[in-house]
Amino acid sequence: MMGAVTARPVSLSIDHGASVLTEQRRVGPPAFDFQDRYPAAAIDPATQVAVAVVAEFRIGATPLLWFTADRTAAVVDAAVLSDLVVADVTAMGPGAVATIGQLTERGRGQLPGRDLVTFLLRARAIATYVHIGAELCLFDERTDASGYQVRITGEHTYFTNQRHVVALEFEVTIDPTGVISVRIAAR
Repeated sequence: MMGAVTARPVSLSIDHGASVLTEQRRVGPPAFDFQDRYPAAAIDPATQVAVAVVAEFRIGATPLLWFTADRTAAVVDAAVLSDLVVADVTAMGPGAVATIGQLTERGRGQLPGRDLVTFLLRARAIATYVHIGAELCLFDERTDASGYQVRITGEHTYFTNQRHVVALEFEVTIDPTGVISVRIAAR
């Protein structure tokens, strides 16, 4: 592994209009709300369809996220990922830690850390917004003996009777065994 590396910061817009939920409501019987987990499942491309909004995230030629055959939910490819439990960083308190899931032995090292984190953000396995979306900055990326780490700051926007913009700050880590976790900054 390489030592500590600070890559150029990356800006990322996460928008409800380009979400897994919005796509699922177009292709299947509409779900009520966002999934709180993505089960790991064997993928059958003859009956399942890749989730288009994140289809670019692949290991080899195989996308990571698929709709079930009945199009009622999305699942991750069990060959490369365990079940993913959504970590809602908008609701976690300072210093809180959540484990999202784990790359399988086959999945480890097949996707750059930044790409996997971007997939998790865009698929909303790391939930960074409630209603509208989030503007994020990924920075201070490091890959070393302890795995991959990236700090993320930004803000999410939501509405009640008025517009609210709330700051976000957290770190995502992928350890050498493939365990993916999120830690909220202690303020």
